[in-house]
Amino acid sequence: MDVNFDGPSGTIRIVAALLVGLGTMGYGAYSYTAQSSALASPETVDATIESTSVETIDKRHGTAYAPQASFEYSYQGDSYTSSNVYPGPLSKDFGSKADAMAQLDGYETGDTVTAYIPSDSPGNAFLKHERSNKPLFVIGFGGILTVGTLLSVFRS
Repeated sequence: MDVNFDGPSGTIRIVAALLVGLGTMGYGAYSYTAQSSALASPETVDATIESTSVETIDKRHGTAYAPQASFEYSYQGDSYTSSNVYPGPLSKDFGSKADAMAQLDGYETGDTVTAYIPSDSPGNAFLKHERSNKPLFVIGFGGILTVGTLLSVFRS
């Protein structure tokens, strides 16, 4: 009985790599658009900090740290809770816990702070009106994967 465990064919690997690359670029573009939309013209409200913390993120090349803050606010008669320190689905992270904690200065439990509400998504308020470059890095990674796959196809 002859069993072949070589894995998927070259065509399947190429298609999979292209799909992952294009999907990654698409997610980065979606994140960039969501962040831009949230920053375009948000409304401000008073919010009450419920808790803060720093999340540890294990990465392939070390550890990163992301500031976390949960806060309550009211908007147009409805009550909401959010935990977005930054706008958009891709949060900023930092190389040290101290840098991440520094982002939470002025956000103590019980404090009343300003929260920013995207006009099209009142449940996704955020605390810091700052742009992150993370979506651009995700787009770039997907682009490198896609171009690298295409180059390997044309070289063979």
